[in-house]
Amino acid sequence: MYHEITVDRSLFYIEQHHVDTFLSIAEKLKDYSYIVKDGAMPQEDAWIVAFNAWLLLLPDDHIIIQSVEKSLYYTSNYIIYNALIKDVHFQNLKQRKDATPEFLYIVSLFLASSLNDWILFVMDKYNLSYMAEKNRELKYFDALQGTESEIQDFLKDQSLFVKAAILELKTDSFSQMLKKCSDDAYFFYLENLMKQKI
Repeated sequence: MYHEITVDRSLFYIEQHHVDTFLSIAEKLKDYSYIVKDGAMPQEDAWIVAFNAWLLLLPDDHIIIQSVEKSLYYTSNYIIYNALIKDVHFQNLKQRKDATPEFLYIVSLFLASSLNDWILFVMDKYNLSYMAEKNRELKYFDALQGTESEIQDFLKDQSLFVKAAILELKTDSFSQMLKKCSDDAYFFYLENLMKQKI
């Protein structure tokens, strides 16, 4: 679960306090951990996606910079994260004046599951579903710890997925997914966490 999140597994230059803050909120809201689901990646890796999404949701005064080294290996993630931060639905969530840490956390969980589903959709549509099987066998965010041959296979798969993702990003499936995700996260938060505060 979320205990697998570390500074090294993030795709951004961050500090330990970012991980500690996220884990603190995760522990406080552990009853909602079920939101993060398997998809193109197993749940354990989806938690890393949730953490990276949470980092992107932080106010702009938190300077979150992409890791240059990791961008060479995890190209598809950066393409997706760049599309994410440019999307109006994501920006609306990020810029909410009433956004609490709990709200941003819940949104990050919904984003992780929605992105995981969208990636699986792309894999299926472009005949790359074998990648999801590979992701279940090996930890996606630990791919660089594999053998030279495993890393080369990973890079080849990244290249194929990047091509498919770029094609799919030209359609409206990504934006539609984010709109649904945004609505689901917002109403879930209202229904489950705002009611508790009243």
